[in-house]
Amino acid sequence: VPPRRHRAPRCHRPPTDGMQGLGGTGAQQSKDCSFAAGSVAGAPLRISWFLVIFFVYQLIDAVNAKGLPIWVRVIMVAGNEFLLLLTVLCHEMGHGTMARRRGGEIAEVLLWPFGGICFTTRAQGRAPREKLVDDLFIVGAGPATHFPMAGAWLALLGLIGAACSEIVTAPIWRHLVPFSATMMPCVDLSGHMKQCFHSYAGVLLYQFVVQAIQLNVMLFMFNVFFPMYPMDGAKLIVCSMQLFCGASARCAAKVLVYTSTPLAIIFIGHSLLGLGGGGLQPGITAYMGFMCLAESYKIYKLMKEERLYTHPLFELARSSSREINDGSGISVRLNTEQRDDVETATQAASSQVQFTELKPFSGQGRALGGEGRSTGQDSAVSESATAAASSEGNAAGRAAWLARMEQEAAERAKSVRQLEDERIQRREQERLKEALEHSPIDGEFCDKCVGSVA
Repeated sequence: VPPRRHRAPRCHRPPTDGMQGLGGTGAQQSKDCSFAAGSVAGAPLRISWFLVIFFVYQLIDAVNAKGLPIWVRVIMVAGNEFLLLLTVLCHEMGHGTMARRRGGEIAEVLLWPFGGICFTTRAQGRAPREKLVDDLFIVGAGPATHFPMAGAWLALLGLIGAACSEIVTAPIWRHLVPFSATMMPCVDLSGHMKQCFHSYAGVLLYQFVVQAIQLNVMLFMFNVFFPMYPMDGAKLIVCSMQLFCGASARCAAKVLVYTSTPLAIIFIGHSLLGLGGGGLQPGITAYMGFMCLAESYKIYKLMKEERLYTHPLFELARSSSREINDGSGISVRLNTEQRDDVETATQAASSQVQFTELKPFSGQGRALGGEGRSTGQDSAVSESATAAASSEGNAAGRAAWLARMEQEAAERAKSVRQLEDERIQRREQERLKEALEHSPIDGEFCDKCVGSVA
């Protein structure tokens, strides 16, 4: 029997009609193109093979570079990659931990070249609005982890600065400013310059701490203030609009599509412009932009098909029950329609400001001072008379409305037998009226006959 050959794992691409979104691609890679790397807080951790390939490419690029010793370049690449994965993992565990606190579970956490994805489940038996509240807490918990992480790294940088007080470094607060160029300390291996580090170990430690602070600042800014779906900022806007602003699911979907699509195009263009510098990073970010564009197109397609309720963020687009007005009154039934509520399409128009008709002033003015006292008294008398008339009209209207409601209640309280007797009686009256109209009898006698029958 010939020995069995072991084949290398391959990444199977599922048959799709178009490009998959970021979530679908991540789920597929977690299934076919990743390996188990243990667990974190009881949650399975998986790492994409593409992330390993990207890391090996960076190592090869560092080895071929010149300037610093090769071991320094390798440690810099490995350390920066470790800090990035650690920061992303803490971010995703923030999502997962909040999902657990809201009654869900962590299915698994995936680390891949585009960052990380925390696959979680939700609590069962929750209403759509309660699910939206859960999503708001879960989405916001991820960016919130950057505050304690940045604080811890800042404290460590302060300890390093206190221990190496003679070395000239940039102020600590400068590292919290996004896109700011900070001065790195110098290195003097001879040990003659006191304001410089005397070994590469000190420089690497200082650089790693600064890199960790800047990573937390940039990831927080990107996730919160760059609302490109499915980034956390876009989800925070959608959840906040529906929960706090009273916006309909359709309105929130429009805002999401019309903001995420231009940002994805700008993100793709900026990434393509960086291809001239070489490296894999511009291509990876450009592909990420295309996947985000595909996610926005999916929501746009659901909006046009009136099936937004099938998306987890827009379950409020369809109510669980609906009111039906039949012959016996209004009844509440289970909503079985496979499309969004009709009201969601008209809520945007009803929520706009309604401008009333401008009318000229038609009342009586009141003069100030002694000369206008009689006029003020007359106007007060006229105002009281108008108020009394309006109150009488309101009272008459309320009485008529109550009488009408009592009549409708009495009609609904009648039995089937009573309704059938009234229908037969009305038919007999109509038949008798038609017969009397065609008969040559005196009109007064006909009215008496009709009255006696009635």
